[in-house]
Amino acid sequence: MMINVLGQLRQHLPVGVLSNCTDALRSDLLHHHIEFDHVFPSAELGVDKPSPLAFQAAAERMGIPTDSLAYFDDEPTFVLAAQTVGMQAQLFDSSANFLAQLRSLNLPVSPQQ
Repeated sequence: MMINVLGQLRQHLPVGVLSNCTDALRSDLLHHHIEFDHVFPSAELGVDKPSPLAFQAAAERMGIPTDSLAYFDDEPTFVLAAQTVGMQAQLFDSSANFLAQLRSLNLPVSPQQ
């Protein structure tokens, strides 16, 4: 279901992933046929979440001001860190909650498609 939502979002705007992981993230996503417009493993950025520098570096590489970005995470510390750099950061705890938050931003997403 969430892979379908990712595809729906990418039809309307660029979608990125910022993850505290090794440089294997890109090959892992490719292996599982998961596509993002931007991929930021912390190993490439040289800084981990929750450092505000991680969020700023990702935004800079995307070429988008932080206050124009929405960020979603299930880790409260990461959401707070994203908010400190001006991102519209929201905590989610389920796929239904995530979909509701996307819809609140007027993004046309549905669980099926």
